This record gives sequence, structure tokens and C-alpha cells, in this order.
Amino acid sequence: SYGSISKEAHETLAIAMNRLGAKSNTGEGGEDVDRLLDPERRSSIKQVASGRFGVTSLYLTEADDIQIKLAQG
Repeated sequence: SYGSISKEAHETLAIAMNRLGAKSNTGEGGEDVDRLLDPERRSSIKQVASGRFGVTSLYLTEADDIQIKLAQG
């Protein structure tokens, strides 16, 4: 998620995974709308955690898969 790695690193990883036909995960920080709607830069797995950071109906409908984080630690 944003904060654990930079925005640029997160986007670069998503681009690489998409080109390889693999999947990347947004983490609990959500995803900027410009990336969310760009097939090359988007993460296919959207994470929903207890804080619901960045979670909107658009975010959820653009997911290939949804990961629900129930607990941490």
C-alpha cells in the first residue's frame, strides 16, 4: 500500500505484473482514480481493510478480485 512503498514503486510493480499477465494488489491504501481506470497501471486485486481507505463503489466494481483483510498482527 502507499506508505509502505512509494507511489512510483507501486505503479511500476503494477505495470510489470500486468505486462506479465500476473496480478498485483492495491494494499489497504486504495488506488488513485487515474490508475484505477488505466488497464496498464491498475492493480487487479483491490484490498478492503478495517480503515476502508480509498474504498468507493467505483474502486470495488473495477476489481478483478477483492481481498478482505480481517485482522493484523
